[in-house]
Amino acid sequence: MKRKRIITIFLIIGLFFFTSIPLAIAGAETSAVLRAGGGAVGGAGFVMLTGISKIVGDAYPRISTTVVPGGWVGNITRVNAGELDLASTANTLCGLAEKGIPPLDKPFPNVRALFSVQDTMYYFMFARKDFPADSVEELIEKKLPAKICTLSPGSISEMQFKNAIAVKNVTWDDIKEWGGKVNFVTWGDAVSLIKDGHADLICAAALGKAGWAMELATVREMKILKWNKEFLSEINEKTGTKTVTMPADLYKGIDYTVDCPASGGQIIINSKVSDEVAYAIVKAMAEGAAEYRNHHAAFKDFSAEGMAKGLFLPLHPGAAKYYKEKGYLK
Repeated sequence: MKRKRIITIFLIIGLFFFTSIPLAIAGAETSAVLRAGGGAVGGAGFVMLTGISKIVGDAYPRISTTVVPGGWVGNITRVNAGELDLASTANTLCGLAEKGIPPLDKPFPNVRALFSVQDTMYYFMFARKDFPADSVEELIEKKLPAKICTLSPGSISEMQFKNAIAVKNVTWDDIKEWGGKVNFVTWGDAVSLIKDGHADLICAAALGKAGWAMELATVREMKILKWNKEFLSEINEKTGTKTVTMPADLYKGIDYTVDCPASGGQIIINSKVSDEVAYAIVKAMAEGAAEYRNHHAAFKDFSAEGMAKGLFLPLHPGAAKYYKEKGYLK
């Protein structure tokens, strides 16, 4: 009888132990349902988030991330309001938000930095080869009646070029007064306008090779307008960009390099997202760095060590914990 009682007790203990293992494992898994804002579908910001969603989801199956269209300027406001849990934006815009510079001059108490994407967004004027200027300065000095295309007002592309020409005390309205026109359209519509002869150039923003620009260069002879060093320095000081050399041969017929303003991508997150989830996201991305580099050619320089570098806005505590554990942050 005593022996049977002992065996029964061990069976009960064993049953409890083995049935509790799955529960313990499940409880240890980080879970969340997140809404993430990219850029326009197919654009740089959208590509950033779809890659992140996959890598984080593979590492943490209970973290579900839905990627929705957004805009790099508006994403900061939407994360702050809680409409988005995380989003892609530009480090230059985060710098403006941190310093309270228009159009991001309102407080953003709920926005936290998560990690740097370590990519390069080139800003360049993509013009028809027969356009009568070879530099941005020449366009301005000659007050050419240029028919320009750019994205919608308030987008990072439109804002970057508006601020760039403002260095020379020029506005979109000035372009119109010179007899030109400014078309606020999508990349696809801009390509059509150039093809049909209804536009001269596109104020472009691209992570390396952009599909729409590659398409355009195959059907129309194109060129990239140059910027002089002094102009670039003034633009960088005003907008927070840096001068980067755009490689030759990204597009057909462009067999020369061009120094142009550039920014990098930054992922931001709402402060109310738990430390556990923020930690899980950066851990998954650090451990999945090689996969992310293969997600898009623009992310070829992405590394775990670089995730905490060059960030603006306060760092999320969950991300800071991981970076400190790994020695990426002191």
